[in-house]
Amino acid sequence: MSVENTLNNRWFSEQWLERIDKNVAESTGLPNALYTDPEFLRFENEQLLPSAWILAGFTHQAPNTGDVIPIEVAEKPLILLHDENDEIQVFHNACPHRGAKLVNSLCSGAKALVCPNHFWTYGLDGKIQARPHFFGGDQHDIHEPGKGPQGLRPVRSAVWHDLIFINLDGKAGTFEQYIKPMADRLKGYDLASLQHVGVLEWELNCNWKLVHENFIEPYHVFAVHPGLLEFGPMDKRRASEHEAHCFFNDYQFPNPDSNRGDGLPHFPNPSKTMENQVLWFHLFPTLSLEIFPNQMAVWELIPISPEKTLERIHVYLIGDTATSEEFAEGRQKVFDTWHGLNEEDIGVIERMQQGRHSPGFDGGTLSPFWDSAIQHYARLMAGAVKSKRAKKNQTKD
Repeated sequence: MSVENTLNNRWFSEQWLERIDKNVAESTGLPNALYTDPEFLRFENEQLLPSAWILAGFTHQAPNTGDVIPIEVAEKPLILLHDENDEIQVFHNACPHRGAKLVNSLCSGAKALVCPNHFWTYGLDGKIQARPHFFGGDQHDIHEPGKGPQGLRPVRSAVWHDLIFINLDGKAGTFEQYIKPMADRLKGYDLASLQHVGVLEWELNCNWKLVHENFIEPYHVFAVHPGLLEFGPMDKRRASEHEAHCFFNDYQFPNPDSNRGDGLPHFPNPSKTMENQVLWFHLFPTLSLEIFPNQMAVWELIPISPEKTLERIHVYLIGDTATSEEFAEGRQKVFDTWHGLNEEDIGVIERMQQGRHSPGFDGGTLSPFWDSAIQHYARLMAGAVKSKRAKKNQTKD
């Protein structure tokens, strides 16, 4: 079924499209099918995600020259590598000769990439170095490193601190435009002082979008995370704001260390506001990030199926001393806290996924105070679908 037909018939009804443009109290969230339909996940992987800037990996995965890692983003096999210019490069993980996957496992200290099919060899810059017997028996095509034609197909990429982003179709706006709404609000934070100290991982029985929606919606805190009310009671919290593709929120709390890693180093030279502030952001469609005076957490979500998601929370602390034995207890408390909070979320998120199979629910009723972000998220998703439909129609014309 084409995108044109499914937009109104299967994914978005005319009634839904009318309702999503009303005020929050009369509006709704995304229809059930967007969380359960394999065809919509295929659309996301083939069209929606490739057209946007999306999180692909982390520089700490390839810290040294010659580090090469196979990754998969939006069901596309890719290569993430650290080149000889001390830069991160991303290439499609397929030999341009016969399409064999070049890299199957992580390797370190690589000088070149060699296809197992015909031993075509590529430098870390993606350029061809050798094609054995290319012109006939013993008639080789040989090039000095960096002098051959481009071989591997590069992927448009950008690095922001430890995070690696890609734009698969190469047609999104500039990365600077994408990251600016969040980067502007993080001025004053010495993000270069952050060190990646570990990752927590779960396999969730839910659609990946529900995790992001849960992240941008603080309404659930009093019911799902009652322990957090000690640090930020509901009357001190506010609804998430949004600006284009960026969602953001913050709150002040009395003790920045309490239950978040007592004694851990803080960001250097914080402003008075930063000393007791929690900030969180979602950059549509794939980045969710939360920052405290002494740590940062980044959510990495990998859809396995429409109703199954691999979730990773990457934890960052401040300065080299944060990895020392002196702070072992504080570090463990950070991981224990994130693990406990996410365990509280998982049960509710999975129940929301189960409810997406009910004919008695299809988008829901929104709180006029808390749920503007949920409405905006739905509008962004609908806008992305409609944009793809319009471009497809233009191509037909």
